[in-house]
Amino acid sequence: MPSAQSSVAPSPTPGRAAVALSDDLLKILRCPVSGSTLRQDGDQLISTDDPSLRYAIERGVPTLLAPR
Repeated sequence: MPSAQSSVAPSPTPGRAAVALSDDLLKILRCPVSGSTLRQDGDQLISTDDPSLRYAIERGVPTLLAPR
């Protein structure tokens, strides 16, 4: 498995509610580093294998880019 540093996703914008992704979408999305499933926490997706791997959700679109 490739080595990765923690990805820091931006905090939700004050006054804006987080967009909830559908359960069907969350079932198919995978962490680009570990391949694990993801869970949503506000405006972030968090790897279920390694909680330090976090990915931003910007305007309802998950940004699943592996950290460099």
